Amino acid sequence: MAHKILVPVDGSEHAKKAVDFALNMVSRFSSDIHLLYVVPETKIPEEVLQYLKNERRDETPALAYAHIIGEGVMKEALGLIREKGLRVTRSQIIQGDPAEEIIKYAKTHDMDMIIIGSRGLNQKTGTALGSVCHKVCQGTDSTTVIVRKNRLEGKRILIVDDEPDILETLEESLSMCKVTKAESFEKAEKLIEGQYFDMAILDIMGVNGFDLLKMTVAKNILTVMLTAHALSPETTIKAYKEGAASYIPKDKMADMTTFLIDVLEAKEEGKHFWWRWVERFGSYYNKRFGSDWFVPGKST
Repeated sequence: MAHKILVPVDGSEHAKKAVDFALNMVSRFSSDIHLLYVVPETKIPEEVLQYLKNERRDETPALAYAHIIGEGVMKEALGLIREKGLRVTRSQIIQGDPAEEIIKYAKTHDMDMIIIGSRGLNQKTGTALGSVCHKVCQGTDSTTVIVRKNRLEGKRILIVDDEPDILETLEESLSMCKVTKAESFEKAEKLIEGQYFDMAILDIMGVNGFDLLKMTVAKNILTVMLTAHALSPETTIKAYKEGAASYIPKDKMADMTTFLIDVLEAKEEGKHFWWRWVERFGSYYNKRFGSDWFVPGKST
């Protein structure tokens, strides 16, 4: 059991997920929670130096600057914890190398566990927490848990289908996303032209899905085709050639989050969008269409 848990924070969504994970453990096992924000050493802007001089703060300029940067982040993390009716045993803002300071703090305070977000803020805007995960895991004796943010969380997704039940089902399964629904080609066309979307899920029959695909591809919207009646090797090939990121049979849409994450992972890691498609649907197509159907990604 982890009696003492250290959670490094930096204001990123991944760090917030780490706080949430730690809160679940604290509420179950009555553990002590420590928050640590390590501000990397950086050149202090001249106007900030002048401000610190005018304020006559007791800390060194470097530490005072670290506190200025970290106070908002720490306040937000503390707020998340207090909302749950829990308390923090200790919170601290320090300056230094994030990995080294996390390891040092865990050892000095005899932490049983470190819970850390897999990625942090960009180097240009703050601490890149994700860049230190490997160092922390390698350098500490404390059990380390890396918490990953769901790739779909907060994504803006357009779903187009002429069946209301399909729209409602997908909206429920994608509750972590910002979903916009359209039940007709005309409504979808206006939405594509007037709003920003990260991804689109397009039915083929009933809404002119392939015409909509041309629009979403032109807008660089990652697009997944979803169909039942139009399912065939020929339409699969067409979707592939016209720029769809995946092609999903409707009787498999219960696993839609998995298929969308495959697409996002491919984008983030520079892989072909259909990199896992054969793994997901190869046997399904073999049973339905025979083993000689066209395999996307292979030459014809």
